[in-house]
Amino acid sequence: MTDKIKKDPRISKQQRMVIDIFHTSNFLDNKFSKILKKYGITHAQFNIIKNLQAAYPEPLSVKEIKESIMFTNSDVTRLIDRLLAKELLEREVCPKNRRKVDIKISTKGSKIIDEIMIENEKHVSGVAEKLVSEEEALFTSEILRRLRK
Repeated sequence: MTDKIKKDPRISKQQRMVIDIFHTSNFLDNKFSKILKKYGITHAQFNIIKNLQAAYPEPLSVKEIKESIMFTNSDVTRLIDRLLAKELLEREVCPKNRRKVDIKISTKGSKIIDEIMIENEKHVSGVAEKLVSEEEALFTSEILRRLRK
């Protein structure tokens, strides 16, 4: 944030905080995008694969995936199709309901997510752990949750 914005008396402390959140979000997004680009996946695709990895060994339905991702305006079916084509996911017909399709992470998808998380630890979240205490992180998370309500 520039010094002019910091010194502008018309901007409240809360407005400055929101501006800082936008700047930080953009900064973190750019850092993480560089990692994902190496693997040829987007944030939304990463979010889907990561959620499937967390659910493993249980599969998720397309509906459950839609409900679990943070990118709500994404075309989940199209994203899943692209991940299936890259062999990062597997599609199964639900044994209890043959009209329902279950999706689960593949071995290849799990390996890629593990590699991404190692890089993320080195270049993004690991940096935060060095600069922010656990207490500060919990307090910040609480503030951010309040803002999202």
